[in-house]
This record gives sequence, C-alpha cells and structure tokens, in this order.
Amino acid sequence: MSRASVTAFCLVLALAPAARAEDAVGEGPRVFSIQPRPYKLGHEFQLGLGVLPMDAFYVGAVITASYTYHFTDFWGWEIAGAGYSKNFNTSLRGDLHKDYGVVPVQGGGDRIQYFGTTSLVIKPFFGKLAIFNDGLVTSETFFVLGLGALEMGPPAGRADPRLVVDLGLGLRLWSSETLSMRVDVRDYLIFVSALPQQALFLSVSVAFNFHLWAPEQKARQAGATP
Repeated sequence: MSRASVTAFCLVLALAPAARAEDAVGEGPRVFSIQPRPYKLGHEFQLGLGVLPMDAFYVGAVITASYTYHFTDFWGWEIAGAGYSKNFNTSLRGDLHKDYGVVPVQGGGDRIQYFGTTSLVIKPFFGKLAIFNDGLVTSETFFVLGLGALEMGPPAGRADPRLVVDLGLGLRLWSSETLSMRVDVRDYLIFVSALPQQALFLSVSVAFNFHLWAPEQKARQAGATP
C-alpha cells in the first residue's frame, strides 16, 4: 500500500467521528405545535338561503334557519333546523305532455314544502386557509347526522308529513368571534316507502355566535377555569 493511500485512510478514520457528532447535533428533537382554536362557539343562530336542485320536475328556493348549542370544540347539537321551499316548475312536465301526451302519475308532482330537523354536529377539522397568498381565514369543517320530518305533496294538493334522515357536511369561515359564514351540503333521505327517496340541499348562510348563557365558554376562551 502506498504512503498516499495510508494517509488518506487515516484522515477518513479521524474525520468520521466528527461527522457523526455533527449529524447528531443536527438531528435534534423535532417540535410540533398545534395552535388552540381562536374562536369558541356557544349559542349559534343561523340564517341562510339554499336550493333543492336535483328533482327533474321542480327546483326549490329555500330559506332556512337553525339554532345550535356547541358543547365543546368538537361536537354540538343543532337543536332545531327548519326550512321553507318556494318551488318553481321545470319544463319537463309540460314537455312530456306536449311531446308524448302523458302526465306523470307517480312523482313529478310531489315536492318538498317545509322541513324541520334536529342533528348531531361533529367538528373534527380546524385550520387556516390562504387567500391568494395575501391573507389567512380561519376555517372549520363539520359533519351532521340527524332526524326530522318534512311536508311533501303536489303543488295544489295536501302535503303529507314524512320521516327524513339528515346527513351532511359543511365548511365554516370565520370573520370574527361573533360572525361566520357557512356552506352546507345536506342529503335528505325521505322515507316514503322501505326504499327512501333522496333530496340534495345546498345552502349558504350567515351564523351569529353568542355566549350569553354559556359562562363556561367565556372562561375557557379567556384561559381561566370556570
């Protein structure tokens, strides 16, 4: 072995411990930080506008309102949610009569007029969204599961009450502790028979949050023990 090879081998042995020590220092413990939710919900009053878009024979323009009590950051109870639908005919019924001389006798006439539900609200996701890399907005994603009833019937006939199961999800964007905007997508399973019908409901609403009757929420927000 040449003298140059021996010298190089000795240098590698001498520098190896220093390199390992440098790596150990650089691989210090990684620290993750999760920011507490800056906004705490207590008593929420919601007012919104929506649409029932999926029926081929009509489109419903809906005004909706609800009251929700939030027990914790992660779950709440939408104690009462209600809506009224102003329905507008599509051209399908007239087209069927004009082109084929037929009028639908099953479906095609029944439409949602009023509905009311009570739902469990689960809120597992919270974060911040960047808007055009120019600002941040606080957001929350939530899921709902509930039961209720709705009135459904022909435009000029008597509407009958029917059982409905309410499934959905929503996105909340906060403007302040008191004010937020919600986008909701709900799927109503309407039990007319053993096989339920489905009605998709989309809405945009404004929500107002208060702690008037929830001192425990105020104390938690302030970082104190109630």
